[in-house]
Amino acid sequence: MTFNVLIVEDQDMPRELFGIYIRQSSDFALAGSIPNAAGAPEFCRRHPVDLILMDVITELGHSGLDAAEEIKRTFPHIKIIIVTSMPEYSWLERARNIGVDSFWYKDGQQETILQVMRRTMAGERLYPDDTPLIPLGKSSNHEFSTR
Repeated sequence: MTFNVLIVEDQDMPRELFGIYIRQSSDFALAGSIPNAAGAPEFCRRHPVDLILMDVITELGHSGLDAAEEIKRTFPHIKIIIVTSMPEYSWLERARNIGVDSFWYKDGQQETILQVMRRTMAGERLYPDDTPLIPLGKSSNHEFSTR
C-alpha cells in the first residue's frame, strides 16, 4: 500500500529533502508540497491525502497547528506529523490536544522522518518526552518552567 503525503514547509531545504525521501520510498507517494499552512485544508479537499508533514510556522507566519486543527475536524482520517526545529514546549501540548498523530523535531531526533511516518501510519502516536536541549548561557532551556 502506498500513502499519499502532503508536505507543508516554508523552508526550501527541508521541503526538498522530505520530497526526496518520499519519492525514494516504496510506501509513500508525494501528493504535493506547499509553503503555507493556510492552503493545507483546501489542498486536502481537492486531492487524496493520507499523511501530512506540517511545519509549525509557515510562510507569512501561518500556523501549522491551526491548519492541523481544521484538518483534523474536517478529515479525521488524515494523519498529521508536526515537524519543527523550534523547541517551544507549548506546541507539544497543543498538538496532543488537537489530535495530531505525531510530533518530530528536525534536529536531534533518534528516528528518521521516514521511520516516524511508517510508525504513524501503522497507528502509533509518537511524541518526544521533552524539547531538544538548548544551551542558554550557563543554563539550558530545560532549567526553566513553561511559564
